[in-house]
This record gives sequence, structure tokens and C-alpha cells, in this order.
Amino acid sequence: MFMKILFFYCIFSITIFAQEKGVSVSLKPSIGLTYTHSSKSQNDRENLEWLLNLESSLNYASENFHFDSDLFISFGQIVKDGSIPEKTQDVFILNLMPSIKLIDTPSLRLFLQSKAETQLKRGYIDDQETQFLDPLFLTHTIFAGEKKYLIETNEDQELKLTYGIGYSFQQIIKKHYVLSSENIPKSDAEFINGPSAVFNLNFSKQLSEDVSIGVPLNSLFLMKKDFFKSISNSRFSSLLLCSLEFRFLSIQYTNRLVYDKELSNRRQLDQSIVLGLKFTLG
Repeated sequence: MFMKILFFYCIFSITIFAQEKGVSVSLKPSIGLTYTHSSKSQNDRENLEWLLNLESSLNYASENFHFDSDLFISFGQIVKDGSIPEKTQDVFILNLMPSIKLIDTPSLRLFLQSKAETQLKRGYIDDQETQFLDPLFLTHTIFAGEKKYLIETNEDQELKLTYGIGYSFQQIIKKHYVLSSENIPKSDAEFINGPSAVFNLNFSKQLSEDVSIGVPLNSLFLMKKDFFKSISNSRFSSLLLCSLEFRFLSIQYTNRLVYDKELSNRRQLDQSIVLGLKFTLG
């Protein structure tokens, strides 16, 4: 018997950053690959697993009006010799958040957050089949809160918190997907509303000329009807991205967590770690 296994991790990442007159833009695509080849007697197997991530943001800030937006896409598959590709990760999140200043002291802003969460290709949650925009969770949240810089922002570091409490209006758009609260599909859309809380964090620091770290976190908590009778009547979603970069090397960790009993009684958790090479433009 002879077995040979080769693992190969690679990430090609390009970061484009531009800032002019209060506008900042960033684009960071990356791809990771793992190749495995095994041989047992007369049986040869070749597997290729790939993971594509895309992080993008567009922000604008004036004295009173701010506009923040970000897009995150993560998609991965295992491609086996002689088999249909199997999806391992699939996340699509688009977030738009304009805000205006209400008062200076204490600092208070009024936010409108529109957040879309879905997947790109066919897959399954438990035994239910999912498709692109089926289901789509579209959540509009009006909240009062604060956008606070905890440390002085410069080219080398940033620590920004955005948080507040408000009210969310959620539209669940679906075609064939059946929510757990439905015995049979009732319509192509369901509407849910309730009090909510938003907590976003963005931390980045240049530790030295060659070493930098970044930790963005976006989370939303929605209380549904009868929440005080059972905390399961809620939805919590979060996206955590951690990166450590040393010269041309990069380690990226992604954590996507969703708890919503309309999808499943179990939590939905996707995690990935990619180690590889990084190239920066701009």
C-alpha cells in the first residue's frame, strides 16, 4: 500500500485603497487552494478544495453625514475526481448604512442600516435545499447610537465602534424554501419586525514596518415576537474577519455565525483559515 498526500495553501490578495475628500474605497479579493492526491493499491484519488473571499468597502464622511457600506462574499468547493463538486462554504452579505448627526454632546447619530444576507449557489440547510436569493434575509434597521473612534485614527491604526439600539423590519424572500414556522409555503415573502441591537467594530494596527493586524466585526441581534417567553424567538448574525500580515505572508480567519430557528434549530457556523501570499496595490 502506498499513500501520498500533498497539501498546498495559497492566497493571492490584492488590496486597493483610495481616499480623497472624505471618500475611502477598499477591495480585497483572495483565493486559497488545498490539493490532495492519495494512492492505495489500484485506487487513485485527487481532490482540490478552493475558497474564494472578497472583502470590499465604500465609505464617505462629511461633518454631519456619513455613509458606510461593505460587501463580503465567500465561496468554496471540493472538486473530486469523477464526482460532482461539493460546496463547502457560501456566504453573501451586503451592508449599507447612512447616518446623520443628531447632537454633539452626548454624541448621538441616527442610522439606517440595510443588510442583505443570502448564498450564491445551490446548497442545503439541514434537509432543505437553498438557492441564490432563496432564502434572502433583507433587514432594515433604524437605530440611534454612536460611531466612536476609541483611539486616534491615522495611517498606522484605527479602532472604530458603531453601536446602538433601534427597531428592525425584516423581509424573508423565498421561492421554494419553507421556514420552520410554516407547515406549507404561504407566500414568497415573510415579514418580521422587532427591537434590535447593532454592534460593529473595526480595528487595524500597523505593529511594525512588516507586521499588521486587522479585526472587523459586524453583528445584528433581532428580538422577534414572544422573545420574552423564549429567547429562541430571535435572530443573531455576525461576521468576524481576522488577519495577520507579515511582509508578503498573510493568515486570514473567517467566522460566520447565524442563529435563527426559521432556518434551523442548530446554529449555522462557517469557519476558514487561509495561509498564503499577499500583494498590495495602492
